[in-house]
Amino acid sequence: MPPIDLSQLHLGQVSVDMIVPLRHRMLRQNLPLESARFPGDDAAATLHFAASDCGIPVCCLTLMAAEWEGRDAWQLRGMATAAEYHGQGVGRRLFAYAFSEARRRNVDWPMWCNARVSAIGFYQRVGWGVVSDEFEIPLAGPHVKMVYRGE
Repeated sequence: MPPIDLSQLHLGQVSVDMIVPLRHRMLRQNLPLESARFPGDDAAATLHFAASDCGIPVCCLTLMAAEWEGRDAWQLRGMATAAEYHGQGVGRRLFAYAFSEARRRNVDWPMWCNARVSAIGFYQRVGWGVVSDEFEIPLAGPHVKMVYRGE
């Protein structure tokens, strides 16, 4: 596939219903569609974001209010990028957008996630650090905890 013109992508906050199909395809394949809905998706403080190409989400992520080491924090969940958009900067661009939106709401909240081991390299390139040993999440595979340290 030729390189994507990132300026043509629309970045924005969206409903969870818009991103569940992409989450399902990339993160919960071979499981029921409802497995791509997470506890907390409908909470008032939860923020869902997507990068869309011609109105179709091609990258998504969710930020949920969740504690980290005893204080209020953002937990990044369900980040997924359609395979044909991998390696083209779409995830980096969406993360930067979502991060700035989250900071406007809660400037000093730390950000953490349970990252798939296969995605550690991406997260490290955008400013995250590994802070745990590897552990298994049932139905999702091996993960590590990571915190955002800034680019």
